[in-house]
Amino acid sequence: MVKNFFSFLAKFLAFFFAWLTFAIIIISFVKPDWITGAIKWIGNLIHLIGNWNYLVAFLSACAESLPIIGTAVPGMNVMILVGGFWWKEHFVWTILLAVLGAMIGNYIGYWIGKYYGKELIAKYGDWFGIGTTEAKILERQIKKNGFWYIILGKFHNLTRSFVPFIAWGSGMAEKNFWLYNMIGSCLWAVSVNLLGIFFIGNYEAILDNIGKIMLWVLVVFLWYMYFFQREKLTAYMREKQAEIEAKQKR
Repeated sequence: MVKNFFSFLAKFLAFFFAWLTFAIIIISFVKPDWITGAIKWIGNLIHLIGNWNYLVAFLSACAESLPIIGTAVPGMNVMILVGGFWWKEHFVWTILLAVLGAMIGNYIGYWIGKYYGKELIAKYGDWFGIGTTEAKILERQIKKNGFWYIILGKFHNLTRSFVPFIAWGSGMAEKNFWLYNMIGSCLWAVSVNLLGIFFIGNYEAILDNIGKIMLWVLVVFLWYMYFFQREKLTAYMREKQAEIEAKQKR
């Protein structure tokens, strides 16, 4: 019963936040003034709740670093808004609490991965983009480039949630994980808060040009994948197809 509940919850959260993200993107194109109004309302709310923003910063940083849950919780988006609206006279403490939350969330993921990693990925990973194939790729990369994967992995929701989770299985020592975790959490917290300050100071101009921005991001991404990651992408697709066919035969 408990396993069925968590399976349903995982599927529901993945479905809900995927469609919510898609809806926000469409609205930003069609009705950017709605997004502008929503941001202003959030800004008023952030100022209204005052010092509770410290708790929001801690919990959002912690939750988004947890395995599976972190892929669905928009913790970085919350941090961008809190950092952008709340930074004056609160910058240092907001960052410190975000660092603490991120470090604790990552270590919880590392600890859970130590005991339940492979089982949870096998059952629920596909719903969040981390199946057996992706887990193997991440495990190989952590063994090869563990320092960079723990640190830079903080800046993407999938790697942020699953790299600490998989780190134990890749053989990373706990003391090394703590050091990388601390460095990555500090860089992430400072970067996200600075990004929040920039975004809140310029969000109306950004929304007015959202189409151009997204088009350029897409062009650069496709250019990079085609010229620098084509062979790896082809190998990944073959391995993923083999995984899917093996599951269908069961």
